[in-house]
Order: sequence, then structure tokens, then C-alpha cells
Amino acid sequence: MEQNKVVALSKEQHAKTKISNDNRLSHVANQHMLPVVVQEFVVAGAEFPLVFVKDSQNDSYQPVALLGLAVNQNLVLQDGKWQALYVPRVVRNYPLVLVQPEPNSDKLVVAVDQSSERVNEAEGFPLFNDDGTESDYLVERKKQMGEFVDFSRMTRGFTEKLKSLDLIKEQVLTITVDGEPRNINGIHMIDEKKLNELDNEVFLELRQLGFLTAIYAHLLSLQHTQKLVQKLAKPV
Repeated sequence: MEQNKVVALSKEQHAKTKISNDNRLSHVANQHMLPVVVQEFVVAGAEFPLVFVKDSQNDSYQPVALLGLAVNQNLVLQDGKWQALYVPRVVRNYPLVLVQPEPNSDKLVVAVDQSSERVNEAEGFPLFNDDGTESDYLVERKKQMGEFVDFSRMTRGFTEKLKSLDLIKEQVLTITVDGEPRNINGIHMIDEKKLNELDNEVFLELRQLGFLTAIYAHLLSLQHTQKLVQKLAKPV
């Protein structure tokens, strides 16, 4: 595929643009993890291992769904098609994306990746109606993207709280593929021992904030690492 050609959406330039209705997500074929927001921990954690990665630049943590066990390895995509029931919010609206019109800008605008094979003028959901107004499809997608921005803000609050309580620890994941042990580095998880040692007042605060459900969804999701191992071990 050609390099991303992301352009801001306009009713003049994209009056006839349509988005085909399929589950091709080949643009993430080389991504072994995708960001998730705290609101999707329960549903995403039912299929993928959810872990945290550290951004050393600002000393913060980002929750992600693991899709592979090595860099550039996506075990959930086959022939560009998503093989799981749940599609993380971060890619759900693709090829529509939010971009900053200028570096360090707080403003976000809707853009379309014109290099996507789903962008065409022949079939699919139109972005604009004949009279130039936004289609129902575009209105709904914009709403979902706005929600994702809000949810991302809440997720930062979630990870900041975990960090302040020293509940996130680095962990080396050791897996066995075809009898050979492999280590996955750079992974962070919630420290279950420290979680269980929290005093009642702090634990109650986590419950009141609505964070306990996400915490336990994360811990339960780790069992799905074995599913990735099985996918990797299958003969090609």
C-alpha cells in the first residue's frame, strides 16, 4: 500500500467519497499492539491480553491490547481481515481519523486516509449527501471519534491514579513457542499483590471512581496471552 495520504475532510473535495463496508484493517498489519481506553477494558479484555506500555518522555502509561508477541507481528489479522469479534475503538472509524492541523495544537480535525483500499467513489457509505450536508454515517463516525477523545482523557486519569498508588510494575512475559522459551520485554501490569494490600479507604476510592472493573478486566485478560502463543505455533 502507498504511504498514508491523510487529508482533512471537506465537502468540496470529498463530495462523492464513499467508505466500503468491510473489515479490512491492513493498515495495522504491522502493529503488535493497539491503544485501548478504560471504557473498553471489559469487552477488549475478553479477547486480547491488555497490558500497559510506558512513555518514557512524559513518564506516563498507555493501556494497549496485545495483538502479537513481537514487534511488527499482528496475529489477529489474516489477509488484511480482522479475525476477532471485538474491534478496538482506536481503529473502528478508519479510514476516518482525527489529526492535529498544526503541531502542538489542541484542535483536532476529521481527516480521511485516501491510501486506504476502502476509500472510493463507487460503493459503500457516502460521507456527504447530495445537498452537501454530512451523511448519517459521517455524523455517527464523528460522534464516536469525539467519544474516543473524551475516553482517552478519562483513561489518562485512570493510569495516573494507578501510577500514584505505585500499582503498575514492569514485568517480563515468558512464553513458550514450539518448545522454545521467549521473553517479551517492555510490558507493564498491575501489581496484584500491592492491589490486595491497599487499605480499605483507597480500595473504596478505586471502586467509587469506577476503576475496579477495569483493573480486574486487565488481570483476567492476561490469560489470553496463551491464545496468541497458539496462533503463533500453528503451522503456516
